[in-house]
Amino acid sequence: MLKIRLQGTANDIRWFLKILKRDTRFITNDPSDLLDIKGTEKYKRVFAEIFRDKDEYTKAVESEQRKEQIKEQEEKRWHYSTGVVFEKTQ
Repeated sequence: MLKIRLQGTANDIRWFLKILKRDTRFITNDPSDLLDIKGTEKYKRVFAEIFRDKDEYTKAVESEQRKEQIKEQEEKRWHYSTGVVFEKTQ
């Protein structure tokens, strides 16, 4: 997997992302929204992930889903009340 940052004008970034999505040699994950670059209004940046094949993409997505599930389970263990955190007991 490659993590890439594209920088340029909004039109140039959209143009290049279309090229990436059309190319069947690899899979492009959902790119981020256009983000501002400090100090300029003309140029923007976008972050994206590029995968070599469907298997690599599937593994990355499954890994992210597992991380989210673990995070949700951890959050369920705690009770937040008026600035105090209590561990829930089952």
